[in-house]
Amino acid sequence: MNPIIFSIATLAVIVLAVTIFVAQRRRQRQRWSLLREVMDSADALEMQLTRVRRQLDGVASAGQADAALRDVLHDLLRQRMWLQQHGMDARMTELEAVRSRLESGRQRLDAQA
Repeated sequence: MNPIIFSIATLAVIVLAVTIFVAQRRRQRQRWSLLREVMDSADALEMQLTRVRRQLDGVASAGQADAALRDVLHDLLRQRMWLQQHGMDARMTELEAVRSRLESGRQRLDAQA
């Protein structure tokens, strides 16, 4: 085999391997960043739930708001359980969907406040 062709082929394989490695690392960093955002969003929602619950304690007309709080809390617990079971293996689209549901819960609480 011609040494020049061998050198070019070897270089092409190395460049391809490095490109694949860099692309995988980038996807992994994006995934971890999204997972961290989802967990932070869940924590923020939990803190907001706690704050709203304290505000509603002792308020006589809190029945409807209390039901909304309960719904958001159940959804939060459902999302946390899903994350615990599937978070490490979840696809980016699944994590984005969880983040969206958590944000929806925060918006529902804001509407009640």
